[in-house]
Amino acid sequence: MRTLVISIFLYLVMLPQVGAGELALAEQEYRQRADDVSVGATGASVPVGRIMLIRKGVQYGAIKFTNAWIGRFGWERATYESYYQGDGTGDFSKANVQVRNGRLSLSKEHWVGGGHHINFWRDVDIRCGPLKLLWTYRTNVCFFSDSQEQGDYGIELAPTKWTAISQVNVFDPRVKWYRYDEKRRAQFIPIDQLWEDEKKK
Repeated sequence: MRTLVISIFLYLVMLPQVGAGELALAEQEYRQRADDVSVGATGASVPVGRIMLIRKGVQYGAIKFTNAWIGRFGWERATYESYYQGDGTGDFSKANVQVRNGRLSLSKEHWVGGGHHINFWRDVDIRCGPLKLLWTYRTNVCFFSDSQEQGDYGIELAPTKWTAISQVNVFDPRVKWYRYDEKRRAQFIPIDQLWEDEKKK
């Protein structure tokens, strides 16, 4: 995860040099996009309370973030529910579904001895059955784990509007699956418009 570490380091170094006006605009844009679905080269996100589907071969998973916030001393934190169905049916109503409630955290920086000292205290892998996927704040899910280099490991993600696991149908024709693609440009879709195209058909 050298690229991620470098990116966070540059963020910490460059942030004090950003003008107040630019920072305010960036924060406003970020807050607006927190209610959007996003899909990029390395991952995808859904708003808190919505379900992201996972597929790897015949294994299926579902993740719902229940909260995400910046904690004391700048810690980024999130809580989530995950559901794993590995028997190939994609049926989350069956008794063999593995359910997990998890917590995620990333501590970016601390001041030590009057000087700036950077620590990376990490608990950033979302666990869904045997699957592990890297989380980045606020609700972004990557196609790989924290211990893997960026790349295609057969993981597919599908953002959805659903809010409860009882609503999930992994074979619903509205569900669009995405896979790692380093050439994909980031796109942002308001959650209410996620399936608008399908409604018009």
